[in-house]
Amino acid sequence: CKLVGVLEMRVDRVKVVILSAVVLALLGLLPLEADAAIGDYRCSDPSRIYHGNPRLIRKPAVIAADDVYARIREYRQICDQGLTDKDVRYHFLMKKASEKFAKAVKAAARAHGHDCIAERGAIEVIREGAPRPVDRTAEVIAKLG
Repeated sequence: CKLVGVLEMRVDRVKVVILSAVVLALLGLLPLEADAAIGDYRCSDPSRIYHGNPRLIRKPAVIAADDVYARIREYRQICDQGLTDKDVRYHFLMKKASEKFAKAVKAAARAHGHDCIAERGAIEVIREGAPRPVDRTAEVIAKLG
């Protein structure tokens, strides 16, 4: 008998929480999960996203990855030595270069408050009046160290 009373109280609490959430959502005070995917930007090519979620873009930035990689010593060694993916040294150097690239992109995103960094042209502005994504290539290069 006591257990039934406890369960009824829990059910009543759940009903109150659900009802409150519905009222807040109807009043526009509670953001719905679907609203998070709708923004000012759209990713035209998710494979060109270097940091962040391509579906939830609020404050994007763009970079020229080729320019960044050109400043990474290990990548320059690959190019200078003419290494290909058939060479063992290529994989070792490319792993190091990729790690440096990812670390610099993440540091620039944190420093400037960007939730998404992509290749130039990979993010489209879909809402009129929204600011264009900022080019942070120079800042990423500076973070390479």
